Amino acid sequence: MTEPAPALYQRLLVATGGAPHSLVAIERAATLAEHFGATLHVVTVIPQGNQGLENVTVAFGGSGGLALQENHERFESHLRETASALRTRGLQVEEHLLRALRPADAILAVAAEVGVDLILLGRRHKTAWSAALAGSVSDMVSHASPVDVLIVR
Repeated sequence: MTEPAPALYQRLLVATGGAPHSLVAIERAATLAEHFGATLHVVTVIPQGNQGLENVTVAFGGSGGLALQENHERFESHLRETASALRTRGLQVEEHLLRALRPADAILAVAAEVGVDLILLGRRHKTAWSAALAGSVSDMVSHASPVDVLIVR
């Protein structure tokens, strides 16, 4: 008798910032993690705009520093709540909170670091034209990833 093949996906990564399109990706990732018995890595990237100006604002105690802190807390809270909800479903979850100028690069770095088999992302843009104009994270990740990418609509 032959042994069963190993699960197709053992380590999944889902990126979320709390937007509706990422919430759909979280649900799909949870379903796949349950099906395959996979570990789920939840990544939240705090996008950094003009980093030099942000650092100056924080250093001199401007009101922008408070806004940056509130933004950080909002993303951190979303990540913790998401991970907690997934754990209540019996899933093994790892949390990753990052700051990055280019979120796609941060997602790919975590994927490589933990050796994921599949990356799941929500798609915000409805057309290729709007994605190209805005610089879609899901498009950037799907083009650069060495592993499977599932873009959830």
